[in-house]
Amino acid sequence: MLSVFFVSASSLAIELSDSCSVTLLTCSPGEELYSAFGHTGIRVTDFKKGIDVVFNYGTFDFDQPGFYTNFLKGEMRYMITVDRFEDFEYMYEYEKRRVVEQKLNLTLEEKHKIFAFLYWNAKPENREYHYDFFWDNCSTRPRDVFEKALGEKLQYTYEGFDTNQTMRQTLKPYVAQMPWVDFGFDLILGLPCEIKATARHQTFLPDKLELLFEHATVNGEPFVTGHDVVVDVPFNPQPFKGVTPVMVTFVLLLLGIAANVWERFKNLHWWSFDIVLFFFSGLLGIFFLCMWLFTTHYSVPKNLNMLWLLPTHLPISLLLLRAKKPAWVQYYFAGTFILMLLLVVGWKWNPQPYSLAALPLILLLANRALKIFIRFKQLSLA
Repeated sequence: MLSVFFVSASSLAIELSDSCSVTLLTCSPGEELYSAFGHTGIRVTDFKKGIDVVFNYGTFDFDQPGFYTNFLKGEMRYMITVDRFEDFEYMYEYEKRRVVEQKLNLTLEEKHKIFAFLYWNAKPENREYHYDFFWDNCSTRPRDVFEKALGEKLQYTYEGFDTNQTMRQTLKPYVAQMPWVDFGFDLILGLPCEIKATARHQTFLPDKLELLFEHATVNGEPFVTGHDVVVDVPFNPQPFKGVTPVMVTFVLLLLGIAANVWERFKNLHWWSFDIVLFFFSGLLGIFFLCMWLFTTHYSVPKNLNMLWLLPTHLPISLLLLRAKKPAWVQYYFAGTFILMLLLVVGWKWNPQPYSLAALPLILLLANRALKIFIRFKQLSLA
C-alpha cells in the first residue's frame, strides 16, 4: 500500500524518554486486492518527546523506475515508511477497517533498541527491501524486528494455529468473497505453495502474527499485556454477487457442446473455434512457463496447470490455420485428449489442486481435441 502520510526519519528524536511505548497494530482486511490480507504496523509513542508514529513495511511506489518490470520478475522493491499515527488511524477509519493494538511486555532498554533499529531502517539509504509475498512482507518484517531485539527471551507456543494446511490453503479464507482472485491464485501458484504451512510460515498473514504474539512469552511472562481497539469497525466482508469463474467456464463448455451439435447438423468442423481455444490456452501456458523460468517469484515455478494449458498449444493452433494441415497434428490432439482424460480421472490425486473453474475448461479441451482427431480420420477416409 502506498503510504500517503510520510514522516522523515531524520525528524524523529533518536533517544526516547521513560514514558515511551512500542506496540503492534493489526489491521483487518479491506475490499481491495492489495488489502485483502490485512496489514501490520509498529507504533512508537513518546508523548514527552511529541512522538506518535507508525512504522509501516507495506509501502510501494508505482513511480519507482522499472516498477512493472520488477513486479513481473519477482523483484518488487518495498520500503519502510513512517506515518503519523493520527493519519494512519484516519485512513483506516475511512476504509472502515478494524485496527487492534497489542501492548507489549518490553523493557525500556528493549524499546530503545527496537526504536533505534526502526529509525535506522527508515532512512532513505536503508528503507528498501526485496518483497516476497510469503516470506518477506509487511508482517514478517515486524516479526523479525521483535525477534532480533528480544532473542531467546521471546518464546512461542503456537497455540491456535492449524498446521494441517498448505501455504495455498492459508490464502483461501481471505479471498472467499473474491472468486476471480481465488481463481487467479489457483492458476498462477505452483507446487512450491503445496508445502505444509507451519505456524511460523503463516505469520506472513497479519492476523496470524497477532495470534502468535498473543500466546508468546518473554522470560516466561505473557508478551502481550493488553489490547486497545484503535478503529472499532466490525470486519464484515460482503458476499460476491457477480459472475463467477465457474459460471464463465461452464458457459464455455456449453458453447463447445453447442459447437458439436452444430457441426454434426452441418456436417463440417468449426476450425475457428479450435484455433481460438488452443491459441489462448497455449498463450497462458507460455506465460506460466516464462514466470517459472525467467522470474525469481518463489510461488510460481513448477506450475502443474501447464499440464492442461500446454505451451505447445499455441504453435499447434497456428498450424490449424493452414488449408492443408499436417497429418501428424491428429496424433498431437489424440495425446491431448488422453492427457485431459487422465487429469479428470486423477483429479483428487493431483499434487497441485486445480480450481473447480478449471474442470469445464479441461473437459472442453478434451472434447475439442477428440473432435479434431476424429475430423482428421474422416478426412483421410474421404
